[in-house]
Amino acid sequence: MTNCHLKIRRQMCMTDVLVLGAGYAGMRACKVLAKSKLDLNVTLVNKNSYHYDATALHTVAAGTNVPENIEMDIRDAVSDKIKFVQDTVVDINREKNEVDLAENGSLHFDYLFNALGFEAETFGTPGADDIALKISNVDNALEDYHTILAALEKYQETKDKSLLSIAVVGGGFTSIELLGELAYQIPKWAKKYGFAKDDMKITCIAPGFLPMFDKKYADYAQKYLESKGITFIMGGKVSEVKTDGVIYGDDKIFLPANITFWTAGVRGNKIMAKAGYDQHRDRVAVNDDMSLSDFPNEYIIGDVSAVKDPESGRMYPTTGQISIVEATNAVKNLEARLQNKQPVKFVYNSLGTVCSLGPYSGIADINLLGVHLKLKGIIVPPLKHAIFKRSAFELSGLKASLQS
Repeated sequence: MTNCHLKIRRQMCMTDVLVLGAGYAGMRACKVLAKSKLDLNVTLVNKNSYHYDATALHTVAAGTNVPENIEMDIRDAVSDKIKFVQDTVVDINREKNEVDLAENGSLHFDYLFNALGFEAETFGTPGADDIALKISNVDNALEDYHTILAALEKYQETKDKSLLSIAVVGGGFTSIELLGELAYQIPKWAKKYGFAKDDMKITCIAPGFLPMFDKKYADYAQKYLESKGITFIMGGKVSEVKTDGVIYGDDKIFLPANITFWTAGVRGNKIMAKAGYDQHRDRVAVNDDMSLSDFPNEYIIGDVSAVKDPESGRMYPTTGQISIVEATNAVKNLEARLQNKQPVKFVYNSLGTVCSLGPYSGIADINLLGVHLKLKGIIVPPLKHAIFKRSAFELSGLKASLQS
């Protein structure tokens, strides 16, 4: 048999693996799949040519960072063993094992790693979808910053102080980290556009404040931001977003705001419902090997997956940290399946949480080398950057870690 015939026969025996999405889960899956000793033909599909650090999108939205600093070119980051297709997923035909793309037709898979990522969740709130600013990808984060700049430039012309009002809906990580960056920008904007710092009114409306942290540290974060000019309305729920403000609370109170950020929740990709997955808010409950009982050749990872915490009985929150662990576990289970071995049960031990409050402060609750640490103040932002460096290495390798 000639070498050519051997090559063709080997390709026919290879297992087609398709990875959808180049977020934390998709990139990690590609890195681990590239190291597999099995005959795998791996293709990654992503609508952009880059992976981005979703935990830093708020810095782009506030203008304290530029997209280039949070992006990683996919072709540079993934192994040459991984074929990359830049395209948008239109649908998933699960019965035929095919994924329909906007420009490249359909791709076949023997095994699918679905890591399509998240979208903003507005809970059907009137005006939230078409009026409020979102922070769910690089494009809309950059548009958010341009919207702020346009308002500042208009103020410079008109001196209309109503243009300096911003409402932020939500009390979770994205909301609070955004507020930290906005607060940092106030003195610079005041000097450049000619207004007093107190003229800029930034208000956060939320049912609660960083519930994942101990009250002592959450209180520190709130007081720190208040000292920088941020106002908080806690316990209120926004029922409508208008072009000139928001309505909140049982008494339907109107808060004037020229710009409203909606950072009150996320959901999985809308393709999940379209493709017929048994989903809730476009997240799919998976087995403890990251697969599905009805379609065992599919692994659902990242923001479109829902994994139950065996201790609490609740689903784990979606984070970049857990996405990386899910992807690693899913690849191990694909290898186990192809080698007729027992599946590897998903186990998650959180390394903790870090919340920045701008460039010079933050709070953290982390487990480092077996030591549980609770931190606050100026040490936290560089700690978060170090964690990003580690994540870049886990997603791709040394080159991306050094460039980030």
